[in-house]
Amino acid sequence: MSDQDDWDFAGADDAKAEIRAAVGYLLRDAVGAARDRIALEILEIVRQVANGLPAEPSNPLDDGMPGG
Repeated sequence: MSDQDDWDFAGADDAKAEIRAAVGYLLRDAVGAARDRIALEILEIVRQVANGLPAEPSNPLDDGMPGG
């Protein structure tokens, strides 16, 4: 899935619900250190977006495996 910058959200609450769902998906079945690593990766993504940086070419969260 490619990065999409132009989502069609009904508002801030709708966007936050999508973020919550995505985070829940990424953390599903992850435990311990793997869960911590995923949370840190999510925070890094948020930092990059806040700073206006482009998406990184590869992302370990995209490997399709629970926990990373």
